[in-house]
Amino acid sequence: MSQEQLPSAGQVSRALADILAGPEFQAFEGGLSSRVLAELWVRFLDWVRGIFPGISESQAELLTVVVAAVCLGAVAFVVLRSLPQTGPQSARRDPEGVPVERRTARDWLRIAGERARAAQYRHAATALYQGVVLTLERRGAVDFHPSKTPGEYALEAAGGGVIDEREKAGTANFIRSFQELAFGHETPTSAGYRGLERLAGQAGCEATPEAEK
Repeated sequence: MSQEQLPSAGQVSRALADILAGPEFQAFEGGLSSRVLAELWVRFLDWVRGIFPGISESQAELLTVVVAAVCLGAVAFVVLRSLPQTGPQSARRDPEGVPVERRTARDWLRIAGERARAAQYRHAATALYQGVVLTLERRGAVDFHPSKTPGEYALEAAGGGVIDEREKAGTANFIRSFQELAFGHETPTSAGYRGLERLAGQAGCEATPEAEK
């Protein structure tokens, strides 16, 4: 049996499709049982014998094993390629997959946008606040620390000379509005969150992931 006699990938695919299209494979439940696998083996073996009528029984079985292994490998490759990636690039596409302590202003702003589109305005406001604080830190207006309160950031930004007076006022207004929206008794609304986004812009942080370059 020469290499030129081996079936092509198209032939193998069509044969498998024909076998699996049979009525005995259309009505079973609960996964592939040993009976189904046995039937599939017999049908595939018969197909190999039909392609190579002159080969021996052992050669037919060997070729069936090889072709089946190639098919299973191809299926496994496709499945693995379709699984979600978990590497660093995947984490950058999904900012919520990044550990909190490693999220950048860009990550938080993207999360804020996603939460706002889902009408989760309280969560969106919290993420937006984190994005604004980290933007202010990047500009040298504040020193970020998880233990600091919003009021401490407002005082720190107001007392420094890095940002101008308009941005200092915008920062104070943003933090005051954020506290009302995130911790107030009233349910946050879309209009309230959009107003918070505008105040973020006045504080020098456009509320979009593209703000951090």
